[in-house]
Amino acid sequence: MKKPSTSEKLLLEEVSKLATALQGTTQSLSAGDFVKLIRSQLKMSQGALAKRAGLPQSTISRIEHNKTEPTLSVLSKIFNALSCSFVTAPALNKPIDIIRTQQARRIAEQRVQYLRGTMSLEKQEPDNHLLEELIKKEMEELLHASGSQLWEE
Repeated sequence: MKKPSTSEKLLLEEVSKLATALQGTTQSLSAGDFVKLIRSQLKMSQGALAKRAGLPQSTISRIEHNKTEPTLSVLSKIFNALSCSFVTAPALNKPIDIIRTQQARRIAEQRVQYLRGTMSLEKQEPDNHLLEELIKKEMEELLHASGSQLWEE
């Protein structure tokens, strides 16, 4: 697996930042709420929207009343019929580098814990400073390794 380029990371982080901001602004609104809001602003009936989207009117009603969770395909049809583009975007919980570093630490700690257990069986208890150095070394190897070792354990 190739290392992500700086421009790819910047793009992903920018899209994620915008998606997170939008998510915060619209968190109390469901997809059905948006459909109803746009439809009512356009002064379009549910029947007209259903016909334009090629869906039963009852489906539009269930979506607007939050009685069903529409699929992305259905939402795409509805928003297209409302003369809107439907956009989906990832909203990262943390920056990519932090996610990768946390995963590397988790795997490194598992590996070092195994080593610590082996040493304990032989009545050799390593000091915490040595264990932390081993964890850091394992993390560096995982973060700089080619392939997806970081996620395969």
